[in-house]
Amino acid sequence: MSSNKTKRKKESILFHADTNDPNMMYFSRFNAFDPYLAFSLGNKKIGVSHAMEYSRMEQESAFDEIILLSELQSGAAKRFKLPKGLSPDVSQLVQHLAELHKIKEFKVGDRFPAGLAFSLRDAGIKITPTANGSLFPSRQIKTPEEIQSLKKANAAAAAGFRIVSKTLAESTVRRGKLIHEGRILTAERLRELIGQATLGKGAVALHTIASPGDQAVDNHCAGHGPIHEGELIVVDIFPRRHADGYWGDMTRTYLKGKASDAQRRLVRTVKKAHQLSLDMIKPGVTGSKVHQSVQAFFSKEGYETTFDNTKPEGFFHALGHGVGLEIHETPVMSIKGTWKFKKGMVVTVEPGLYYLGLGGVRIEDSILITEDGNEKLARVPYKWEIA
Repeated sequence: MSSNKTKRKKESILFHADTNDPNMMYFSRFNAFDPYLAFSLGNKKIGVSHAMEYSRMEQESAFDEIILLSELQSGAAKRFKLPKGLSPDVSQLVQHLAELHKIKEFKVGDRFPAGLAFSLRDAGIKITPTANGSLFPSRQIKTPEEIQSLKKANAAAAAGFRIVSKTLAESTVRRGKLIHEGRILTAERLRELIGQATLGKGAVALHTIASPGDQAVDNHCAGHGPIHEGELIVVDIFPRRHADGYWGDMTRTYLKGKASDAQRRLVRTVKKAHQLSLDMIKPGVTGSKVHQSVQAFFSKEGYETTFDNTKPEGFFHALGHGVGLEIHETPVMSIKGTWKFKKGMVVTVEPGLYYLGLGGVRIEDSILITEDGNEKLARVPYKWEIA
C-alpha cells in the first residue's frame, strides 16, 4: 500500500512548450511565447523560468513552485561535467530534474517534441505518449471560469457578424457585384472587417471563412474575389482570445438581394436541422444519435449526400465538435462513437448543406450542455436575406 502511494506521488507529466500547446496552457495558465519546461509531481505543478519571466510567472501562472532556469542549468552543467561556458541542452536539464525528484517515467502530450522524447528514452527515462484528449480528460468539462472565457470568445465572433450584416446592408449593387464604400466588396475585404471587429473584443480571427457561391461547397475554402448579388455567403468566425487562449466558433449564412426559392428552401432546411439538434442535445444523449437524426432529416427533405470523386455534396462533415483551448477538441459529433453528452461540455452544432450551382449553407452555434439541455454561449440573429 505504501509502495502504491509513493508511485502515485511520483507520477509526472512533462512539457516543453509555449502557449500554442493547449495542454500546456491548461496546465500552467501562463502565456509564454517561447518554449519552457514544466512538469507535475503528484498534484504539484512546477515551472522552470528564465529570470526575465520569473516575476510574471509568479503572479500569473498556476504553478505551485517555480525553478529558476539559471540554477537548473548550473546544476545540470555540474552533473554532466560540461566545459566552462557550455550550457546544458533541454534533454540534460530534464535528466537532471528526473534525478533530483527520482522520476523514472514522464507522461507527455501528443505535441511533445519527438527529438526530446527520443533523447530522454536513450538516457533511460521512460516516455509515455498519450492520445489526443487523454492527457487531461477533464478538459472536456469546462469550469465556470472557462465558460466565461468561451462566452467572451463567442461575443467576439458576434461582433464580427454585426459588421457583416452592417456591411451587406450598406452595400449597393453594380453590374451584379456588391459595392461598399466606393469599391467592390470582396471576400478578402469582408474578412478584414471581421478581423477588426473581433480584435476590438480582445480576440484574433486569423482564418475566418467568408465564402460566396460555389466556393462554400469546398467546405474550408476561406473565400476569395468579388461578392455577387443573389449568392449565398457562408461566414464562419472562430476567434481566439489573447488573454487566455480560448476559442469562439459560430457560423451564419447571408445573401445580398433576393433569394431564389431553391436557396430559401436550402436555408430553411438547415435551420430546421439546427433546431432539431438543439432540441435533442442534453446529458445522456449520444453525439452519434444527433448526427444520424440530422442526416435522416436531410434525406427525408430530399437532400442527399454524395462523395463522387473529390467533390462531395450534401451534408458531408461532422455535426459538431468540442471547443475550448483548441478550436477542434474532443468530443466529435459524427456518425460514429458511443460517447454521451455531459453537463459542462461545450460543443458546436453546425449542420450544413452544399451543392454546386446552388452554393452552401451552414448555421453554427457554440453551446454549453446544462443539467437538462443546452444554452447558446452567444446570440446572433439568423437573418440572412439582406435587401
